Amino acid sequence: MTSGKHIAKNLVTSWLKQHEVKAKNSKVGVNFVYDGWNFLLWNDADDPMFFRLALPGIMDVTDENYAVALLACNTLNWNHKVVKASLYEYEESGHRRASVWVCFEQMLDGSMNDPEIVTRAVTALVDAAERFQTLIES
Repeated sequence: MTSGKHIAKNLVTSWLKQHEVKAKNSKVGVNFVYDGWNFLLWNDADDPMFFRLALPGIMDVTDENYAVALLACNTLNWNHKVVKASLYEYEESGHRRASVWVCFEQMLDGSMNDPEIVTRAVTALVDAAERFQTLIES
């Protein structure tokens, strides 16, 4: 049985081992590259059973493409279950920046110890990111 204290991290770690994928721990979570996509398992020390797997920064947002990015996020959120796209704002070198993140979120409980949820999350995220690209190109 997976420890409830680290259930999300344990599920991802198990999945990564099964798929022979190397991961790197960072201050915000666990980073790994799979099938050409850069994933981040967000670490929430206050809620370790909250599973948030993200594709961070799939698009840089500028003043020129802000409206297109926002509309594509909204359309994606309306049409995809469990996955959501959002504009993530941050500061870099003293400048405000923004990028689009696509996240898969799920509340876990002690009975959820099947790393198959990671496969579903990865598939849903890649599908959503590809759909997002289609939306901004149209």
